Amino acid sequence: MTQILSADEIDALMAGLDEGSLDVGGGGDEESSAKEEKKVTSFFFGQKTAIRVGALPGLDLINEHLASQLSFKLTQKVGREVHVQPKTTTNQIFGRFLHGLDPPIFINILRVEPSQSMSLLAIDGEVMYHILEGFFGGSGDSERPFRNFSPFEMKVIDRIMDVTREQIELSWKKLDNSFKLVQTRWENQPQFAAVMPLDETVFLISFAIEVGDAEGTLTICYPSVILELFKQQLKVGFQQKDLVEGSSAWIDSLYHQLGQVTLAVSPVVSKERMSVKEMLDLHVGDVLTLSHDLSEEMEVEVEGKPKFMGMAGVVDGKRAIRITRALPIDR
Repeated sequence: MTQILSADEIDALMAGLDEGSLDVGGGGDEESSAKEEKKVTSFFFGQKTAIRVGALPGLDLINEHLASQLSFKLTQKVGREVHVQPKTTTNQIFGRFLHGLDPPIFINILRVEPSQSMSLLAIDGEVMYHILEGFFGGSGDSERPFRNFSPFEMKVIDRIMDVTREQIELSWKKLDNSFKLVQTRWENQPQFAAVMPLDETVFLISFAIEVGDAEGTLTICYPSVILELFKQQLKVGFQQKDLVEGSSAWIDSLYHQLGQVTLAVSPVVSKERMSVKEMLDLHVGDVLTLSHDLSEEMEVEVEGKPKFMGMAGVVDGKRAIRITRALPIDR
């Protein structure tokens, strides 16, 4: 049966609500304790959360692969032995990173596609000077002059660093084939390389680089959005066998070098047998009758092993052999 409150009771109830002396929760002890256990965490939407790079095994594989390729490619390009080793991978504020760069330094400003974000590639001036000296045939013993690079030197450096940009791109393409680095410009003063907000969180991939007696650091600076885009692939990583596929620069170079090896190629007109006495009785002018018809196929030996069959003939007044077929490998 519904109870109807009197006017006095209604006035007393309203007064109790205003004073806060009435508990209107009505949820019992369990609901009250649940409310007490809830915790509220403040969140600032303008703050970017840094990704813990140590939990990305794929990034370590990329860095190791990139270091080995850079060592090989830069050594070829410069003509002097270059050693590159992964150093550190850390998060940092972009402004603090720029402030820590000491000129003279070479800074390449790149656009990362498809994200359209900007990144930096920086290398110490001491190391770059020794790379330049080796490129121009110097001894590498002269002291580094404390000055900025000249426009001509910067153009030469840019050509050398094309190799670095190419290898970085190839390494990251193992995660996503759309990854591409596009050069926008280069600088040798850090204050002119502020292509991102100074308070933005970036991640830095540093490599120790040695050229002769010179030691320095090569640093790749990516915005945090790059890790966000490839976070899942970097957590999983990629198959180690991808590092040794035909696209590997090491295998390509080995294939190229083997292709330059000279081999002795000998067409075998005929093979005859004779006794030792007959051989000792041979004199100048003696004629050996061959059992092989020159109009038929003959063996072509490579380093003493039969590899092909061919037909004898003449081309442009010179004796020649035309390969007709290859012999089985297991022969």
